[in-house]
Amino acid sequence: MQAHKVKVTIPEDHQLEIRLPEDFPSGPAEVIVLAARPVENESRRSMMAALSELRELRRTPEEEQILEDFEKFRQSHPFTLSSLPGEE
Repeated sequence: MQAHKVKVTIPEDHQLEIRLPEDFPSGPAEVIVLAARPVENESRRSMMAALSELRELRRTPEEEQILEDFEKFRQSHPFTLSSLPGEE
């Protein structure tokens, strides 16, 4: 398999003409176009907004206590998944 890489600017009409080197083999090929920046879409914007909202959340004192108690329990009762029955 042979590859050829060339940087281009996508024009407003979204049509490209690609000229390959003379020594590039003729025959079936596959063309992949990679955008320089990710495409913004509604799904991505929604996900980023939700992530931003999650980052701003603050735990209640009760939640902090539960996490602290769990960490103490975990340290007192260490386990690995390999120590579970049926795991080898």
